[in-house]
Amino acid sequence: MSEFEQQWKNYRTLINDHLAIISVNMEILEDFPSVKLFKIAHFSYDYVADENGLPTADQQDVVFHHIIKSLSQICALPDVRYAGHIISNGKVQIYFYIADADRFIETARQLVSPEQIVIQDDPEWDIYFEFLLPSSLEMKFSMAEEILTEMVENGADLSRLYTIEHRFHFNSRDEMEEFIEQCGLRQLSFTAIKYTDAPVQLDDMENSLYLLKLEQEIQLDNQDIFNTLELLDEMCNEYHAEYIGWEYVDFNNGKKYLN
Repeated sequence: MSEFEQQWKNYRTLINDHLAIISVNMEILEDFPSVKLFKIAHFSYDYVADENGLPTADQQDVVFHHIIKSLSQICALPDVRYAGHIISNGKVQIYFYIADADRFIETARQLVSPEQIVIQDDPEWDIYFEFLLPSSLEMKFSMAEEILTEMVENGADLSRLYTIEHRFHFNSRDEMEEFIEQCGLRQLSFTAIKYTDAPVQLDDMENSLYLLKLEQEIQLDNQDIFNTLELLDEMCNEYHAEYIGWEYVDFNNGKKYLN
């Protein structure tokens, strides 16, 4: 793994109805806000795409090579930070926050044609926070995909029923109770509902919280888990809940996978 990769958070999403793989540099958060890095610059490469708009198998290494080469040359400039890149619809777009547009263009022209280079002011880093960073739902989807991939690699049969436990934190008991009621109204079926009658002080939390755990039986070889996560994410926003994640219990060997 390269030094660049160690700083990246990768996830999948849709952009203009096209499947996209986004890698975002989480380390750059240390530099915000920045008086110097007030411009966002990006350029793009074309690649041979498959039916989903992503690189074909023989293009994956080529795309990755272009990304690493671009980062190595551009990030050697002073006052430049890599923000992230997007692979989608036959193009990979690479984003940087910069201070000197002329110096960036001079170096970028050694990699791509001038018409592929775009620079604009972005003093509040709106592109980074609103476009590149994953939303809470995208994070949930990405983590779920990682868990399902790991399960398959470990020989799990995703078509069988699994007992899934979803866990939440609430500041308000009233909102927790309304949340539970809405689960029934929105046709979310659970085999067990467990919660604390009084707020609990957790070791890593400043304030006491109400804890909720919802159990359901579900197959993992279809979109059901993602549909459930989407609905729970929407409800968490409505009732100010913190979704801690989900895990499944393998009753054969006691293993749990946490999302």
